[in-house]
Amino acid sequence: AGLQYDGDVARAKKLLFELEKYYPGILKRSETPEFEVAGFFWWQGDKDRYNAAHSTMYGKNLGQLFKTLRKDFNAPQAKMVVATLGQTNKDNATGNEKMIIEGMFAFADANKGEAIILYTHPLSMGGASNGHYGKNAKTYMNVGLGMGKSMVELLSSDKK
Repeated sequence: AGLQYDGDVARAKKLLFELEKYYPGILKRSETPEFEVAGFFWWQGDKDRYNAAHSTMYGKNLGQLFKTLRKDFNAPQAKMVVATLGQTNKDNATGNEKMIIEGMFAFADANKGEAIILYTHPLSMGGASNGHYGKNAKTYMNVGLGMGKSMVELLSSDKK
């Protein structure tokens, strides 16, 4: 919530209405951009892990974010893929990181068929989120591909 959220949403909406600028030929000349927001991707939690109050509320706040994104993008059926912090091993996490990862999985359980968690610890090539995973591009590729595959699974489940 707040200035960063408002700015991010405004920039995303602007980009959606400028699709032709970034993907020439995607629209006929006279067309007004028409699109459907089918899903959201979320890979965040680093700053929250430094604050116990934020960590405690992570799952609940994630649920509120999902509702708000659906409303702000007029996408009531949109799905959500949430990626965990790569450095966090769910089997031995402690403290704030444990609360965040548990909050993520609780969010997914509460939104079955609508949201899914991508557990990224096995995909990370080392480092931590606060150090941008050692700037290892393979970590980002692994997580990006995993998030995309997870979204395809969510969207495909609607068609079954």
